[in-house]
Amino acid sequence: MKKNILFVLSILITLIIGIVIGKTKVFEKQAEEEHKKVVIDTQEINFQKRYENEHPTYTVFGGPPDPKDQYRYIIAKLYNFRFSVNGTSCTNIVDHSADVRHNNRTDSILQRRIGKNWRDRFENSVDSLYKVDSLAISITEKSILVKNAIKQKEKTNKAKYISYKTYPTTNKNLKIVSVEWYGKIYRDSIKVSFLRAIVDLKNKKVTEIEKAEREGNQFMF
Repeated sequence: MKKNILFVLSILITLIIGIVIGKTKVFEKQAEEEHKKVVIDTQEINFQKRYENEHPTYTVFGGPPDPKDQYRYIIAKLYNFRFSVNGTSCTNIVDHSADVRHNNRTDSILQRRIGKNWRDRFENSVDSLYKVDSLAISITEKSILVKNAIKQKEKTNKAKYISYKTYPTTNKNLKIVSVEWYGKIYRDSIKVSFLRAIVDLKNKKVTEIEKAEREGNQFMF
C-alpha cells in the first residue's frame, strides 16, 4: 500500500515539476521574443534617426502651385536633404506643428553642414537651374524646326496639352528638351515624348531633333 502511495506521489511530483518547467520555458520564450521585438524596434528607431540626420526634411506649407518646386526637389537632393510641400491647411495644428519642429531641426542641421545662409544658397541654385531650363524651353518653343516637326506629328496624333521636359547632357551648353503630349504608344493612351530637341544654350538654337516616339516621363513631383 505504501509502495502504491509513493508511486502515485512520485508521478504527481514528476507531473508538477514538468508543468513548472514547461511554464518556465514558455515564459522564457515569451520574454526572449519580447526582448527581440524591443531590440528590433530600437534598431528601427535608431536607423530612422540616423537617416533623418543624414537626409533631413524641410517642408513648405500650402499656397498655389509653384513651378519652381520641381527644381527644389532636384536641388535638395544635391544638398542632401528632402524638400516637401504640405498642402494641408494650417488649421490642422498637429500636422503644422510637427512640420515646424522638423523644419527647425533641419535648419539647425543644414546650418552646420552648409552654413547659416543655406536657404539663400539653396534658392539661388533653384533660380539658376530654373532660368537655364526656362531658356531651353523658350528656344524650343520658338524653333521653326520644332514647329514643323510638331505639325508632322499632328497628322497622326493631335497635339493636346503639350508639355516640355528638360534633361541635362555632359555639355553644360547643351540641353535636351522633350516635347510631350497625350497620344498612343504600345497601343496605350499615355503621355508620349513625340520628339526630343537638342538645344544649344550658348547660340540659342535647336541643333538637332530626334523624332522616335517614346513613352513620356510619368514622374510626378
